[in-house]
Amino acid sequence: MKIFSSKGLVLLALLSGLLLGGCGTLSKAKKNQALDLRLREYAHEVRWGALEALPSYLEADKLSEQPPIADDPQNIRVTEYEVLRPPMPGSDENQITQTVKIDYLFRDRQVVRSIIDQQSWEYYPDTGNWVRTNLIPVFK
Repeated sequence: MKIFSSKGLVLLALLSGLLLGGCGTLSKAKKNQALDLRLREYAHEVRWGALEALPSYLEADKLSEQPPIADDPQNIRVTEYEVLRPPMPGSDENQITQTVKIDYLFRDRQVVRSIIDQQSWEYYPDTGNWVRTNLIPVFK
């Protein structure tokens, strides 16, 4: 008794290949979605003045190297967060870089300043998180 014809086996092999290939695509989509969410969260923290929360995005071993973000984070108001160069793949498929310009002012001085923030991020598949791997610039 023949269960599958040769055409049926070919069709089954094709479907299996598509399903297995779809798993890789799904995993990549989840990784990209996690990146998009992480970058938006980070931008939101910067844009709306939660500067003291930024070190929580850093890789754990960088925390001890990170200087204070500002002498008085409450005195800083960010006026613009502009992506100059969108996320670009790094040397590894789990690394990206992004460049942003942050305009800000000290509330007590009303002088606008800018920082160019060249961000490096790395994806950890075991946790599903993107973590910043370079130090955060200081608002001076």
